[in-house]
Amino acid sequence: MAELLDDRLNLDILENLCRGIGVEVNISDLASTLKKHRNTIRTHVDGLLEKKIILRPIYPFLQLYTEYPLLVVARADLPRSAAIERFLQEDEQIFSAYYVRDEEFNTLMIEFHKDLYAYSLWRGKIVAERKIPPRETRYPADSATIDMRNLIKYQPNSAMHVIEERYRSGEKVAFDGYELEDLSFNILKRLTMGEGIRTNENQLSKNLGVHRKTVERRIAAMLDAKIVGPPVCRFPHLFVAPNQILVYYLVEIKRAKSKVFQAIIQDPCISMAVEISTRRYNLLLFGVFFSVEEHFQWEERYDTRFPNSIGAMKKIYLTPSMSAPIDQQKVSLSIIQHKKEVLYGRELMQTIVSQKK
Repeated sequence: MAELLDDRLNLDILENLCRGIGVEVNISDLASTLKKHRNTIRTHVDGLLEKKIILRPIYPFLQLYTEYPLLVVARADLPRSAAIERFLQEDEQIFSAYYVRDEEFNTLMIEFHKDLYAYSLWRGKIVAERKIPPRETRYPADSATIDMRNLIKYQPNSAMHVIEERYRSGEKVAFDGYELEDLSFNILKRLTMGEGIRTNENQLSKNLGVHRKTVERRIAAMLDAKIVGPPVCRFPHLFVAPNQILVYYLVEIKRAKSKVFQAIIQDPCISMAVEISTRRYNLLLFGVFFSVEEHFQWEERYDTRFPNSIGAMKKIYLTPSMSAPIDQQKVSLSIIQHKKEVLYGRELMQTIVSQKK
């Protein structure tokens, strides 16, 4: 419920949860579940975190897609410079960005906006403030605008399903020299599925100066309203673990659309799917694979399963090494901060009015 975000304490709690403050890996729970000593579990958890295979747990801000339902995927022509990297890291609308080579473009940006009007204002502002070069010195961006209300599937931990499929088949799975074995695999799976994570309400209550039971009730209300999702450990890069490939896909489904969509929903390789209307394309996908060859095999299976159904495709391969270093929580935290500023301003005005009386 939106009114929950008109409350100062709720916003303070929410900001802490989205920053991962008071959210911890539950070593005792993992030790009990996996029947291993706490020190053994802690060593493996520390290894996964130190190698940056996963990030520390946070509460995902699900309200993001209600506040900013317009997803924009923009292919841009931007210089590689410290100023542009700072812009990508700091801008409140840019969720993630990749350095690519695609026709005349060299950067793929994934953005969230309130609506088309807000998006157009933002584009004008970043040029006027010289955040990016003037239009005459670069190719104009090519943007696909997608309404997140047409979301078909959103499964950010799809990478874990792909990892599990490979691991269960007996293949070696390693990330930057860190090879998974049974215990580290089981810990990784649980943390990315939101298991073995605890909320330290005592820490939050101490930080915020309120009773622990109050914190518990407020968190439960935000979970019930789906403002946040249960705490989870995410991979450091959008949808993928290190050494995996993220495929950005625009697809034309010519026939049997409902059957193709149902297959996509059940497909562990697809982390996000949105119905769109962009040129001839009517489906946007983000897919997770270990190799280009594996991805080609995936395409062939769909062509065989749905003959004459899949038409034109536009795809870009993205790897973690191509990504700009952007905090995944940046856009969510900026929304929370804006709401706090509006609320504090409203409270200040009410105080001024009451004083005048």
